[in-house]
Amino acid sequence: PAPAAAGQPGADDGAIHPSHARLIEAEDAMYVDQVSNAHSGPRRRVAAIDMRTHKSFYSYEVRTSDNVKLLVEGTIFWQIEDVRKMIVMTADPEGDVWSRARSVMIGGVSNATLGQFMVSSGTIVEAAFAAQASDPFFVDRGLRMITMEMTKYTPVDEHTKDTLQHIIRQTVKRINDLQMQRSENDVSMERLTADIALEVNRTELINIMANNSRLIAETAGATDGGKVAHSIGAFIDGLNTALPNISERMDLFKQHKRLESSIIDTQQLTNGSAKVYMSPKDMQLRLSMPHGGDEM
Repeated sequence: PAPAAAGQPGADDGAIHPSHARLIEAEDAMYVDQVSNAHSGPRRRVAAIDMRTHKSFYSYEVRTSDNVKLLVEGTIFWQIEDVRKMIVMTADPEGDVWSRARSVMIGGVSNATLGQFMVSSGTIVEAAFAAQASDPFFVDRGLRMITMEMTKYTPVDEHTKDTLQHIIRQTVKRINDLQMQRSENDVSMERLTADIALEVNRTELINIMANNSRLIAETAGATDGGKVAHSIGAFIDGLNTALPNISERMDLFKQHKRLESSIIDTQQLTNGSAKVYMSPKDMQLRLSMPHGGDEM
C-alpha cells in the first residue's frame, strides 16, 4: 500500500507504514538542565523513541558515614530495552534513572568515611553500581543502566574544603619529598656501587702486582742461583785434577768465599765513613803494667 500523505495518520516519517497505521505521540518530561537539581520541567511530545544509549549528567549531594557533605558529579549511561514496559510503567524514564542513580550513589557513599572515599572513590562508585545490578526497578520499566561514572567531587562546607585542600597539598609535598629522597638514594647507591667496583679493581691490581713482583723475584733468584751453581761447579771441576778429594775441594771453595767476603768488607770500610770498634779479645792485645808482674 502507498504511504499516507504528510500530516495524516501513517504519514512518511522516514519509514514506510501500512495504510492502517497511525502515529501516536506521547508526552515526556523534558529536563532543561540535568546537572541542576530541578526535577520538574516542561513537558514535550515524543513521536519516536530512541533505543540507543542515552547519556545523562548528574549532580548529587551526598554524606559520608562521618557526616561530611559532598557534591558529586558525573554521567549515567542508560538504554531503553522494552518500550511497552516503559510506556506502561513510567512517563519519565530519564527522571526515573536520575532518581534511582541518586539513591544508589547516596547509599554507596554513606557506607564510607571521607578518608576512605578520597582514597578509593572509584571503587566505591563501582561497588554501588554493581549492587543495583539485580534491582528489578529498571527491568520493570524496560530500562537498563549501563554504567555510572563519577567525574568530580567537592566538599560543600568551606571549612571542609579548605581542610581537604591542605591535606592534598601536604600529600603532594610528601610525595615530592619521597621522590626526591628516592632520587638521592639512587644516586648514593650508584656512587657506592662505583666505589665498590673501584676497590675491587684495586684489589685485583694489588694481587697482580704482587704476583708479578714474586715472579720477578723468583726469576731473578733462579738466575742468580744458576750463576752461583755454575761458578761452584766450575770451581770444583777445575780442581778435579789437583785435589781429587771432593771434601777438600769444598773446603777450599768455602775458604775462597770467606776471603772474598773479607775483601768486600774491607773495601766498604775503607771507602765509607763507618767506624770499627774492636774489643781487645778480637785484637789479641796484651798490656804490661810497669809496677806489677801481671799482664792484662
